[in-house]
Formats: sequence, C-alpha cells, structure tokens
Amino acid sequence: MKSLPVVSSVCFSLTIAILLAEAPALSAQSERPNVLLILTDDQGYGDLSSHGNPHLKTPTMDELGASGLRLNRFYVSPVCAPTRASLMTGRFHLRTGAYGVTRRQEVVNPDEVTLAELMKQNGYTTGCFGKWHNGAVYPETPNGQGFDEFLGFLGGVTQHYYNPVLSHNGTDKKHEGYITEILAEAALDWMDEQIEDDKPFFCYVPFNAPHTPGLVDEKYWKPYYNKQVGRWESVIFGMIDVIDQQIARMLQLLEKKGQAENTIVIFMTDNGPNTWRYNAGLRGKKSSLYEGGIRVPCFVRWPGKLDVKTISEPLAHVDILPTLAEWCDLAGTESLALDGRSFASLANNEASDWPDRSLVSFSVGSAERIRTIGTVHRGNWTAVQQRGKWELYDVVADIRQFNDLANQYPEVLAGLRSHFETTLAEMPSIGIPAAIPIGFEGSDITVLKGHDADLPRLKGKGIDYNYSAGFTGHWISRWTSKEAYPEWKLDIRNDGIYEVDLLYCIPESDLGAEAYFELQGQRLPIEIIEAFDPLPNPQPFLLDGEAAKYQNKDWKRLPLGKLNLEAGKANATIRLTKISGAAGMEVKELVLRKVN
Repeated sequence: MKSLPVVSSVCFSLTIAILLAEAPALSAQSERPNVLLILTDDQGYGDLSSHGNPHLKTPTMDELGASGLRLNRFYVSPVCAPTRASLMTGRFHLRTGAYGVTRRQEVVNPDEVTLAELMKQNGYTTGCFGKWHNGAVYPETPNGQGFDEFLGFLGGVTQHYYNPVLSHNGTDKKHEGYITEILAEAALDWMDEQIEDDKPFFCYVPFNAPHTPGLVDEKYWKPYYNKQVGRWESVIFGMIDVIDQQIARMLQLLEKKGQAENTIVIFMTDNGPNTWRYNAGLRGKKSSLYEGGIRVPCFVRWPGKLDVKTISEPLAHVDILPTLAEWCDLAGTESLALDGRSFASLANNEASDWPDRSLVSFSVGSAERIRTIGTVHRGNWTAVQQRGKWELYDVVADIRQFNDLANQYPEVLAGLRSHFETTLAEMPSIGIPAAIPIGFEGSDITVLKGHDADLPRLKGKGIDYNYSAGFTGHWISRWTSKEAYPEWKLDIRNDGIYEVDLLYCIPESDLGAEAYFELQGQRLPIEIIEAFDPLPNPQPFLLDGEAAKYQNKDWKRLPLGKLNLEAGKANATIRLTKISGAAGMEVKELVLRKVN
C-alpha cells in the first residue's frame, strides 16, 4: 500500500505512527463508525419507486432515503469508470487518468490515494465486492489500491451473471449462483467477520447490475412484464429488484449485530439509466451531460447521528471522500488535492459556511469531446455545453431543461462558462491511455488483453475487435492482413524472465498461419499447427441485440517461450508472417508469467 503523498512522506508516516500510538486503539467498534458504500451500475434517478416510478418497487432503497439524508441534486460522471475514479479519490476523473471506459482509458493512476487507502491507514479493514473498472493489472487493482479483500471482476462488464468466474484477491475462481447474490453474500460474510473481530470496516459494494447484458430469473422480471411493462424495462427492473433484496439483507445484518447506529450507509448509482425509460422527468440518459445522464439518487443513513433531511444544494461524487473523512475522523486528507468538499455542515444544519460554489461535470472520451461538452452547476443554475454551444437552465423551476435561458441571463452563463474553462485548464492532457504495468512486487502474472491492444491505423482494414467498440471481454478478430497488427504499450518496472502464452482461435481453413511476438527486440515464433474454432458459448440473454456485444467462447492456449525483459517503457506486438485463409486468426490475450 502506498503512502499518502505529502511534502515529506517519511515525516508524515512517522507523525501518523506517533498519533496512532498515542490515540485509543482504533480496532474497537466504538471508536469510529463502519462505512457501507453501495453503488449500482446504470440505475437512473427514476429507477426508484420513491422517485415516482409507476411500476418498479424498491422498498429498501426507499427506506434508506426516508431514514437519513436525501441528496436531491447529486451529480456523477456520465459513464461508469470515471464516476468510480472520482468516488474513490475525491478528485475529478480527468485528474486521475480515467477518461473513458475501455482500452486502458478507465485506469486510475496507482499513485492516486484512494478512499480505501485512506481508511486503511486510519485503522480500518477494507473490502470491495463487485465491479472495479479502474484498472485490471496490479497495482491498479483493488488489492493494489487499498482493499484488503476483493471479490468481483476488474473490467467494465462481465458476460457471466450465472455461475461467474470472479477474481478473489488476484486468483480467478468459478462461483455457483447469480452474481448479485454471490457478491452480496461475500460482503455479508466479510462484514460479519469484521464485526466479530471488533474491527471498524469500510465495505464497498459496487454491484454490476442493472448494467446489460439482461440476465435475471424470470420470477423477478416477469411480474413487471405482466403489467404491460416493456421487455427491456422488465428485465432491468427485475435486476434492480434483486439488488434491493440484497441491500435489505445487509441492513438486517447490521441490526442483528447491533451495528446499525455505528454504520454509515451510502446508496448511490454511477450514472443515468442505460435505456430510454422513466427517469422522473430528467432530460437525457447514460452518457449525456444533461440532468438525466449525471444526476442520480444518493441516500446517506447514520441512525442517531444524521437527521432525516433533504439537501438541495448541488453535490457530487467527489464530495463523498472528504465527507467520510470528516465523519470518520480520518487523518491525511489535508495533504490531498481534493476537488470535493465535505457536506457534513449541510447535514448538521450548519450551512452558513457552505459556499455558493460552481461544480463542474466533465465529459469523457477524446480531448475534443471533453473540451466541447460539459456542465456547470451553481445554485439553481445549470449551464450545459453541447459541442461548443452553451445553454442555461434553472433546473429547480425547469427540471426537464426545456427552457434555455442563455439569452435572458448572459452574465450568469458567462460566469459559469468561465469557471468551466478555468477548471478545464487545470486538467492534465487527455488522449494517451495508461501503459500496462509489468513486474511489480506482489504480482507475477500480467495479462495483455485483446481489447487493450491498439490497432494502429488499420482498424477495420485487415484487423478489428470482434465487436468494434473494443469493450471489456472483446478480442482481436478478422485479422487477415500482414500489414495490420495489435500493439500493447508496457511499463516494465523490474528486470525479469517471463514465460509467454498466447490464447487464440483459428479455423481449419487458416491452419498453417505463422506469426511472431516481439518485445524489446526479442521475438518468439508463433506457428499455428492446431485448429481451434469453437462457436460462442450460449447465453440466456433476455434483451434483444446483446449476442454480438456480449459474446464469449473458449480459447486454445499456446506456450510461446521465454523473454528476458529489462525495466523500462516498451511496446509489444504480434506480427503475421503467413496467412493461410480468409477468416484470419483471433487473439484473446497474451499471458506473461514471471519465473525468476
């Protein structure tokens, strides 16, 4: 675990050690509250019965909102990974390195100090159960970013909701059951263990539902469908129904163990809804910078400490870390360059010092997109930039954002626009995905995934991903040109000898294809002498059009040999030297295993 970045990390570490030695033992439950942070995936503002949804029933989520703080204007990023980056760091996602959702654009720089690391350095045990989506190679993983315990998956999506293969502290293992219930059960067992051991805990449960693919038992989705709800909505509502029941189990555990009043429970979602459906009148959906894409439910419950209250000031994901730091009395935040602000004073009815601040919501993707699409919130106002054109809305009076007031209040728009431009100028350059780290202590295996490869200049012309977006789980496909090649950018931290395996598929008609893997001037020949071309594994998808997007299949493993690598930046490539047929070779990944 890295130390917090301060003027002198050694002096700071010594100071913290002295303070902790002089303070009462932090292991006792009475010293600091536990934290249970629940995040759902692609659940919109309108996906709650308490927000007026006419069909969906979410009694547990509703009860959380009715028994604590309701953050009425709570903003996140327009898509998943950037929201998670800001939530874990208290900083705008552009500062962390995460500016997209795939092909290494989702990675948080391991030098960032996460909420888990901050908790851990203050005596908490830390656990993460679910979808990470901020880096798939150690030390970008949860275990490298401050979590003692991790069960889940590292990318943006999994194709397996039933009997999934999940990573447990770096080791993949198949689990029986439905993924939402598996993750909840693991979180319950872990929290129970910490309570029994009298240890304060931070439990982060980022469920991957109701993100597609649509997979849930019929008993959950069919009741909605029978009420004339469309198939898409029925399946999504069924997935949310399962989450609601699992949250109820978590709250019941806290009650049973006498920890309800000693546990801060936060429920929130990561962006707007992933389909056009009821969204409480908000304009837009996932990926939009209008309210419907970035305004989400957020409830905070801490019985006996927080009043039942609705907070209407604009707040955001970056505010969660500093607020928890204040409530949990965490040392170390004073040295962090946070973009968020603690809203504890708002919760305590002491809002006299709350600033009329301007709060930016940045877009994702290319540097041009980030420059020309964005939102600024201040008070009742929200200014929205769409491809360089600015609009202005009073989102309290006009929640649907129908009435553009830019011409009526030019001075208000000018101030918000200036704040956006000034804040954007502080952000680092965007457009270079993070290099893949290799050779860190604590991890002997590095996987170069097909979807993380760059396909220089020839994407779609002799090489492509099996699904053109190249999302998590996709692979290199339609590779029929010797001029085309995949390339992985690497950051080798330590010298070492590595064994290299290739996972491939190739039809009988292309048997005899030859290639080589090259890294640091060393070449390992690839001679395909065994055809392997299975059909995609069948999936019980419930939503139309998902087969191509969420395909998966089995792969043939081919040992290539060993490489003696030196520390430094390097590019790894595979080059075809012989093509035998028209279908082409497919590559899932390369596995590098340190052997010395």
